[in-house]
Amino acid sequence: MFYVYKCKKKNILIKIFILIFILIICYGFYLYKKIGQSIQGKVWNFPASIYGRIVNLEPGNSYSQKEILSLLKSTMYRKVHTVMLPGEYSVKDNTIEFIRRSFDFPDIKEGEFHTRLSFKENILTEIKNIENDRCFSFFRLEPKLITMLKSPEGKKRIFIPRDKYPEILVKTLLAIEDRYFYKHDGINISSIGRAFLVNAIAGRAIQGGSTLTQQLVKNLFLTNTRTILRKINEMYMALILDCFYTKDRILELYLNEVYLGQDGDEQIRGFPLASIYYFGRPIDELSLEQYALLVGMVKGASLYSPWTNPISALKRRNLVLFSLYRQEYITKKIYKKLSKRALNVQSKGNTIAPHPAFIQLVRTELEKKITTPIENFSGIKIFTTLDSISQNAVEKAVKIEIPILKKQKKLKDLEVAMIVVDRFTGEVQALIGSAQPKFNGYNRALRARRSIGSLSKPITYLTALLEPKKYRLNTWISDHPISIKLDNGEYWIPQNNNYHFSGKMMLLDALINSVNIPTVNLSIDIGLKKIVNNWLHLGVAKNQLAPFPSISLGAINLTPIEIAQVFQIIANYGYKAVLSSVRSVISDDNKILYQSLPQSKNIVSSEASYLTLYAMQQVVKHGTAKLLGQNFNKFSLAGKTGTTNNLVDNWFVGIDGKKIVITWIGRDNNKTTRLYSSSGAMKIYQKYLHYQNPIPLILNPPKNINIFYTNKSGKLFCSKNEQHNRVLPVWSINTKTICNNGEVLEYYSSGIKNKKPFLFWLKNLFL
Repeated sequence: MFYVYKCKKKNILIKIFILIFILIICYGFYLYKKIGQSIQGKVWNFPASIYGRIVNLEPGNSYSQKEILSLLKSTMYRKVHTVMLPGEYSVKDNTIEFIRRSFDFPDIKEGEFHTRLSFKENILTEIKNIENDRCFSFFRLEPKLITMLKSPEGKKRIFIPRDKYPEILVKTLLAIEDRYFYKHDGINISSIGRAFLVNAIAGRAIQGGSTLTQQLVKNLFLTNTRTILRKINEMYMALILDCFYTKDRILELYLNEVYLGQDGDEQIRGFPLASIYYFGRPIDELSLEQYALLVGMVKGASLYSPWTNPISALKRRNLVLFSLYRQEYITKKIYKKLSKRALNVQSKGNTIAPHPAFIQLVRTELEKKITTPIENFSGIKIFTTLDSISQNAVEKAVKIEIPILKKQKKLKDLEVAMIVVDRFTGEVQALIGSAQPKFNGYNRALRARRSIGSLSKPITYLTALLEPKKYRLNTWISDHPISIKLDNGEYWIPQNNNYHFSGKMMLLDALINSVNIPTVNLSIDIGLKKIVNNWLHLGVAKNQLAPFPSISLGAINLTPIEIAQVFQIIANYGYKAVLSSVRSVISDDNKILYQSLPQSKNIVSSEASYLTLYAMQQVVKHGTAKLLGQNFNKFSLAGKTGTTNNLVDNWFVGIDGKKIVITWIGRDNNKTTRLYSSSGAMKIYQKYLHYQNPIPLILNPPKNINIFYTNKSGKLFCSKNEQHNRVLPVWSINTKTICNNGEVLEYYSSGIKNKKPFLFWLKNLFL
């Protein structure tokens, strides 16, 4: 009986064992399917990467050597004596030699190029391929990665395949984290046993025995909860992973998955992205001690963060270097040399800067062009128009000048918005919407609708100059006190800023000195309806305009970006290029999702735009912005100051040969800034120019513009002398110009042959 009972018990145990074994096998099959579903296809959803402007170089470009050096530095090229590797450059006399990194441009992937740029008098004269001694007629610099959009999982990474990783990084990682990686089967029994004994003796967990495969399993599939069941699960999955996948595939996944820090509420995952964040350079361009720092952070990215715990990070890095020495990967001499080096990491936000105001503009544009939210696309690349040099110049100018103005005016709440636009293409190259450029908040550049004050005057004068038979720059305008009865029965009595009235003033001088009364009289003479229609033609929404006389003095509320579009048209001789911040959007499989090419359309007369721009050039030379002209007299800048009633809003528009910069200063509560025309926004623009060298503004007259000279009475002359030495461009439409003793005589032609005036014949009869 006892024997039978014993046999039955044994059979039950065997059955239980078989059942458990079957369950383990089934569970293993379930884990295998789970692992396969995750890593055989697309392992991760990648965030959208946003790049800055792609710089196109051609011989003859007005790029100075200094500007190209700034571009190379902004993309973290390293200065060396002899160029040998991608990402390095050297400077000798008027040349720059560098090896451009390979890059997937929107249209094609281009490899590395060993290149030499030659310059003469701030002009790029030659682009030579050193490898074959041939010259490029066109060459591109790779853009800077400026930020990544938030991903649904809260993790950022850049994926690169296993064969693109430098072997020195892989060897360092394995030497520190898992030296038997290529020998074990996913778990290392001896390491687990050693860790168990050490922890048991210490009474707490002070050492781990996990292999890289186990760490990968934990990161991809499990939580950080420390339980025996989770550890068993981790080991089982590691065995399965190692059994069915190659070591290089496992290593590739690990290198791109490992947690290496935090960027706000987003995790920095993988060595490639960590390399950009901490050193500003691709992973294959780092040195051994930099690899040692990143590998050291694997143990605890928060504990050994070089941003928050630099001393701990330095000690950990040197411990990694010491371990490499003990394992005979490096000599004692190299260990001592490298361990003495500083961390040399980039400041947080220095390499990948969010530029939140500009990114808001990018989002707004993409929402109009792409119906699917960009967060739903994995791994897309967005190529923008952001110029890192201009953006840095704007941010530096604001960082320096706004605190000074706050202190001078005893105001704590001064705000600012700035926009930099290419005057020909309409590309928005820089943008900030706050006195704190890094703060992602209310974007005044896009949303703050403010009174524009005297910035409206160029449009009033542009409207007049569209009628060349009636108005010219030498046309006289009344400057007498005026009182205008409004529809509601009240009277509007405008004043000049200095309360002085000259009686009359030339149109050009009225704009140069931003005088109110001549502008009002001109607007009434033109007709307010024409002025309103011209604003509409320039793209301003109808609901922002009203045919009141005060419109000529800036009783219009516009945003800085709307102002930028208006002045882009004037600065581009009447051709409108719609402002844009995105050039192309490329999917992760290199398909074009969106592409925008610069286009322009003639909106207003080129001649009238030229004359207005010429007048704005004289504003800087002789008028309300002459202080700017004195400091930058070599560049023939154009500009216009703008101040509203009670000094609430302070504006400046600055134009050089390439760019338009709109600057606004004000307070969100609409109270006075106590800033006069040239004391605020123009100062910030002037500081901006110290960091972004302007290009001379050389005006090329359209075909119907003739250059004459004038005297104090406004008469036109064909030649220059002491009495008539003031240059004056004139739009001579359907006219014939005759010079008689230097004086200009002209008459209009309507398609039939006109007779010359009798007085002209009589005068010439006796000459």
